[in-house]
Amino acid sequence: MNSWFYARNGEQKGPVSVQELFRLAEVGEFNPKQDLVWREGMSDWKKVSDIPELTHPSAGQKPVATQASPTRPTTSDNPYQAPAASSFTAPTPDSDELPEIEPGSSPLGVTECISRGFDLLKRHFGIIFAVWVIYFAISMGVGTVLGIMEELVNPSQTPSFNPTPSSTTTEPSLEDVLSQFETEFSPISIFTNLISQVLSIYLTMGITRFSLNLMAGKPAEITDIFGEGSKLIRGFLASLLMGLIVMVGFLLLIVPGIYLSLRFSYVQTAIVDKNMKIWEAFKYSSTITTNNKWALLWLGVLLFFINVGGFLACCLGLLFTIPLTSLAWLVAYRWLKHGPAALEDRGLLRSQF
Repeated sequence: MNSWFYARNGEQKGPVSVQELFRLAEVGEFNPKQDLVWREGMSDWKKVSDIPELTHPSAGQKPVATQASPTRPTTSDNPYQAPAASSFTAPTPDSDELPEIEPGSSPLGVTECISRGFDLLKRHFGIIFAVWVIYFAISMGVGTVLGIMEELVNPSQTPSFNPTPSSTTTEPSLEDVLSQFETEFSPISIFTNLISQVLSIYLTMGITRFSLNLMAGKPAEITDIFGEGSKLIRGFLASLLMGLIVMVGFLLLIVPGIYLSLRFSYVQTAIVDKNMKIWEAFKYSSTITTNNKWALLWLGVLLFFINVGGFLACCLGLLFTIPLTSLAWLVAYRWLKHGPAALEDRGLLRSQF
């Protein structure tokens, strides 16, 4: 039997052929990421990602029966009647089709993560480039406006020109130090820095969602970078807590700071990916990085030098290296979750999804 039923907005529809499912997905009348499907022989409704016939990259390319499916009665005595769709909950956008491995059971492939990031960037360069251009444009635009606001409230004091050279260096007075402190920690400076930090976290979380969708074969759109507002407070508080923990670690002779920064490197990513609470995200990041902290350190060092190379290339290289290193770091996150299977191409129905 080649006929499928699907549940859309709580309403059961069908039967349709698998080719018709493709067509409905293309015109937006069927969402392969959220809507459920059923056909004869299945015990219950399932996600598209749970059905190999629909998730295989070549699915739908083979001919299917073209005869119309007979209309079936809807009485409870009919063995062909689809189960009630209302008894199922559509999968959340944060769900992942791949099973998670035992933490620390798969050594992280550093060069493989970078290679995978490069491959993703090469194949999806247009939309990835657009996402990062928007990120930089918004960040620079808001930063300029906040800088003007701060300058208007606290105009900088330009020292007067003294044509007489001085043979000695004058130590700053206590009054100068206090004045500088008041300028840097004035209410307007605190406000502008806070806005900049919140904006950066908001956009970074959005890019994380976009990138994870791309890697998982889910719909990845430019608007994804504006879709994580509901998690912003958790992301911001987690960032503050992470900063305090790492700062204390660095005060304890640097090495503990490096260790803690690696152990909790995916806290914000876990909040975006799995919609976790703050403490859950810290625990999850600590768990999945088990036995791979040295590999993460080596990956971080390589990504740092890649960005240094982009900076030396008249800074324009950063438009390529920053997306690349961001993707590679998130590929590593998925490897820690799923093992080498995270490097495989994923897709729902057709490759366009």
